[in-house]
Amino acid sequence: MSLKKIFVTFLKRIARISAIPFKIKYILFSIDNRFHHILPIGKDFVFEKYLSDVKVKINLLYPVEKAMLFGEYDPIVSRVLNKFLTRASVIIDVGANVGAFTLQLAKIANSGRIIAIEPGPPTYARLLENLELNPDIQKIVSVLQIGISDNAGKLYWAEDQNNRGNAGLLGAEGIEVEVLTLDSIIENEGLKKLDFVKIDVEGMEYEVIKGGINSINKYRPVLYYETLEPFRDIRGFDLYGMIFNMLQKINYRHFYILNYNEFVEVYSMDILLSSDILAVPDEKVIILIK
Repeated sequence: MSLKKIFVTFLKRIARISAIPFKIKYILFSIDNRFHHILPIGKDFVFEKYLSDVKVKINLLYPVEKAMLFGEYDPIVSRVLNKFLTRASVIIDVGANVGAFTLQLAKIANSGRIIAIEPGPPTYARLLENLELNPDIQKIVSVLQIGISDNAGKLYWAEDQNNRGNAGLLGAEGIEVEVLTLDSIIENEGLKKLDFVKIDVEGMEYEVIKGGINSINKYRPVLYYETLEPFRDIRGFDLYGMIFNMLQKINYRHFYILNYNEFVEVYSMDILLSSDILAVPDEKVIILIK
C-alpha cells in the first residue's frame, strides 16, 4: 500500500470519531471526496460543488444524494446528454427525484425549458429546495408534483425503506398521488417542441411511453430510460419488449450505453446488455454515431 493510501486510511479512521466537529469532517471531504464516509448520515448540509458550481442539499441517508457528492451523478449518461442537447433544448425529466439530472439538464439547456416531474412529497420538497439554492437554474425549470402513467387517475407513491429516496407507483398502498399522461402534460404546458425525455420510474416505463406516444411521434424526442431485468418479473409481462415494439413502429432505434462513447444497437430486448438505453428517432441516429 502506498504512503498516500496509508495516510488517507489513517485520516478516515481518525475522522470517524464522533467528537470531531462536522466542519472539520467537511473540510477533509472537500480536500478529497474519498472522505465522504466520515460525513454523518442524517445531517442536512449544502454541497456547493455539484456540477462544479451548483448548490444542493445533501443527506447521506439518501443514496442519490450521496452519489451527488462526487460532483456528477452518472458520468457515462452525462456525456451522452451533450450529444443531443443544446442551450435551447426543451426537456422533460420524468422521475426527477431531488434533481440530480434536472440540474444538469438545466445547466446544458440554459436558454431552454425543463419540466421536472416528481410525485413523491419528500423528494418533491427537496427538489424545490435544490432549485431555490440556484436561482438562475430555477428560472427555466417547471416542477410538477404528479405521477405519469397511460391513464389519468390516482396511484400510490411508496418509498423503498431499504433504498431511501427510491420509490414507485406500483403498489396498492402508500401516499395517494394524482396521475396524468405524458401527452396531457405536454398539451397542458403548451409545448411546441420536445427534444429529450429522461424516464426513471421504477418499472412503469411502459405506461409512461404509452401515455405519451402521440407526442413522441409528433415531436421526435430522444428518450433515455432504464431497463432492469427484475421489473419483468415484478410486472409479470415483457415491458421492455413492448416498449421496443411500440417505438419501432414509429421508426425509433434502440442503443445501449456501454461506455462514454460506446453504443450498441439492439434489435430485440430479449437480453438486457445494460441498465441504460437510448431510444433515438431514425433521423437523429447520425448525431449518436458521429
